[in-house]
Amino acid sequence: MVVLGLVVETAPRAFAAPRRLEWVSGRAQFRRISVAADIVAAASAYIAAVAVRALAMPAIGLPAVPFAPGWSVAILVVATVSVFHASGLYELEAYVSRPLHLWTLLKASLAAFAISALSVYAIKSDAFDEPRLVLLLTFVVFVLFVCVLRLGVLDSVYMASVRQRRPVSFLLGDSVAARALADRLGRLRGFDRVELVAPAALRLGMEEALGTMLEGRPSMDELAASVFIDASSMTPQEVIGAVAAAQELGAEVYLVSRLLGSLEGNRLLSTLFEAPVVRVRRSIDSAEPYPLKRAFDMVGSAVLLLVCAPIMAVLGVMIRLTSPGPVFYTQTRVGRFGAPFEFLKLRSMAVNRDASIHSEYMRAFMNGTAEAVATGAGGEAIFKRVDDPRITPVGKFMRKYSLDEIPQFWNVFRGDMSLVGPRPPLPYEVSEYDDWHSLRLAVPSGVTGLWQVEGRSRVSFDEMILQDVMYAQNMRLLLDVKLCLRTVPATLLGDGGG
Repeated sequence: MVVLGLVVETAPRAFAAPRRLEWVSGRAQFRRISVAADIVAAASAYIAAVAVRALAMPAIGLPAVPFAPGWSVAILVVATVSVFHASGLYELEAYVSRPLHLWTLLKASLAAFAISALSVYAIKSDAFDEPRLVLLLTFVVFVLFVCVLRLGVLDSVYMASVRQRRPVSFLLGDSVAARALADRLGRLRGFDRVELVAPAALRLGMEEALGTMLEGRPSMDELAASVFIDASSMTPQEVIGAVAAAQELGAEVYLVSRLLGSLEGNRLLSTLFEAPVVRVRRSIDSAEPYPLKRAFDMVGSAVLLLVCAPIMAVLGVMIRLTSPGPVFYTQTRVGRFGAPFEFLKLRSMAVNRDASIHSEYMRAFMNGTAEAVATGAGGEAIFKRVDDPRITPVGKFMRKYSLDEIPQFWNVFRGDMSLVGPRPPLPYEVSEYDDWHSLRLAVPSGVTGLWQVEGRSRVSFDEMILQDVMYAQNMRLLLDVKLCLRTVPATLLGDGGG
């Protein structure tokens, strides 16, 4: 089996590496400068507020107070950077639209100072005791400072970069949504040189076609490019191929799809582009777990095992009383890079029953010949067997609320799986994979993931593969936390289980 078997044809690479490094370093540099500017603005605003209070008290006939900054500035800085990061203000796209940048700045500043004020008053310590006047002045001065730095100085730097690079935006798509996005891009700084490309023009040689377009620019300064891919105009396999081809050429890649909404931790891109746009952050061959993923998995799974232990004990008794056989069910599954492991679940089926019902339906689902078993509230087809005669009454209840999945937290703690990632397939499923399907095995398997939050049984097999591959190419801690939190209500409401 070829685990990472998507192959794109080789195009001329003379300009690819420099352009990619220039774009990546430019984005990273803007992020670092923006963080530094915000820290300087927050610290300066606090010091200025303390100084104004010290000078103003005698002027209005009140007892003088010493100029003595406290440790509250540390809380302010941490809250500011955290909220600004969560709001998308450290993305390069924040500088594309000044009105959106200003509005996002004001909302994030208000949130950061609300968190700071609550934290200061919640900590019962003289080191963090601040008068209300200082907090109010700090907020006002900070908004002034950060707007000057970001909307004045850094915005000018961004526009100078745009004028120097003269970037081109290629939009691959021929749908109504693609044409609407092209119109929107034409009104955004840094994306306004738009070329709409029909996907049919690329199918004979994706990378060569894109390379020809980029090489056709009249000067080397115009080689910087963004490629927007409209997923509704192409098949999932073609989408993944287009992403890989554009990345090989060093372009920044954006994907337009309603199947991937949770991949963005904030609404900055969807608000900016007025469409469900996700930036593809890395290539599939560099989709390594982020450094804190294993720590997040171990802590999270240990806590969940402790919390769910009483529930698992009650379910174990119910299983033994209502159905002969063991409480736990083990099954060989395929993990990262095709490595097999023993997958643990609470038993929800009668023992020694024919497994061909599931295997036949899964093969039909993977081949695109399975019939929908129901229709969702939005009219979408639902692909999941709900009438499997092997499932016991207790098993049906457990599956409705995904309670049979609780033992998988032990798989996570052992390192077989992750809390978030593609669902681990069965060996016979992997044997049916095309090469590009195997890309989903590039990252650790998970208990929950993008499919559970955005798709469940309402997407086709190829669309599920697209979701898994795009998760691998956008994997990060905040995304995993978000997907875990979004899984909780779906589990409690029994939405998608069964």
